[in-house]
Amino acid sequence: MLEGGEEPLYIPQGLVRFASEDVGLADPSALGQAVACYQACHFIGMPECNVILAQCVAYLALAPKSIAVYRAIGAAQKW
Repeated sequence: MLEGGEEPLYIPQGLVRFASEDVGLADPSALGQAVACYQACHFIGMPECNVILAQCVAYLALAPKSIAVYRAIGAAQKW
């Protein structure tokens, strides 16, 4: 994505969403990791933040996944 010219902060933004949507409550630390990744990438920019992005991607890929929050929202919306 970066080599294709994508805006560098677009990637950690997606990681923040992934941490919340796909990892969710299975690893509550994932969201903090992703937000820290975004902040660090914003702070130091490219190309230095490529290692930070790689670390976050690896963390999220290895984290357990859960959709419990989606189920809870769905149940609450039925009321």
